[in-house]
Amino acid sequence: MEKVLLMTIVICVLFGIIKFLEMKYIEKNLKPLKEILRDLVMVFASSFVSIFIFFHYQNSIDDFVSVLTNTSHLKSETTQVFTGVPDF
Repeated sequence: MEKVLLMTIVICVLFGIIKFLEMKYIEKNLKPLKEILRDLVMVFASSFVSIFIFFHYQNSIDDFVSVLTNTSHLKSETTQVFTGVPDF
């Protein structure tokens, strides 16, 4: 959960900086703080939900993409390696 919040905050900060630079140098017209906060809240909510879904269903997404691209990958939690002395 900490990863999701950290990534969401980074996205919001970057969006806020880009939005400010756009208003200052491209539009040359500053918008009211209420509109900027509304945009930041929408970016926060959408990025939080999308990143949360991605991390929650990451294995399912990887399986689906591997079927689509016809590639196989090994999962470390299911791959078993023999490291002991052989019994024969």
